[in-house]
Amino acid sequence: MTTLVVASTRHGSTREIAERICTTLREAKGVNAIVEDVSAASKILDSVDAVIVVAPVYRNAWHKPATAFVTAHQAELDKKSLFLAASGGSPELDAGIRAKLDTLGARDVTYLRGAVFEEKLGFLEKLQIKVAGGQYGDFRNWHAVEEWAKHVGTRGAV
Repeated sequence: MTTLVVASTRHGSTREIAERICTTLREAKGVNAIVEDVSAASKILDSVDAVIVVAPVYRNAWHKPATAFVTAHQAELDKKSLFLAASGGSPELDAGIRAKLDTLGARDVTYLRGAVFEEKLGFLEKLQIKVAGGQYGDFRNWHAVEEWAKHVGTRGAV
């Protein structure tokens, strides 16, 4: 049995979260887990038993490629154990985003703090962070990432 960890990322830090989830599943739970970019995940979707989609929050929405992946493959994902993780620089996930994620049929939805590095952002992204009063930095809590991975490993991420 295999778990697919789908990484949807814009600047790379969410991919690192997906990789840590995958490593934790392998090492702590003995799960055969692989990480794949959201753009290629559909090619192997039929060969896995569980799917974890990890994506950042941008412009007050879950990353569009992740949303498109889940929506396009909803019928197939309904037959698998599905877990969703959102990441971002905010201290908590917006209730509206959480409500939308809760409608996608996942066994578990979580929010994991991400990283926002100024040097990786374009002008408009920096402006949005400034207007929103956001901060730059690496807010990832690796212990929380690993604990959530262990948790989903007991809930069907086999």
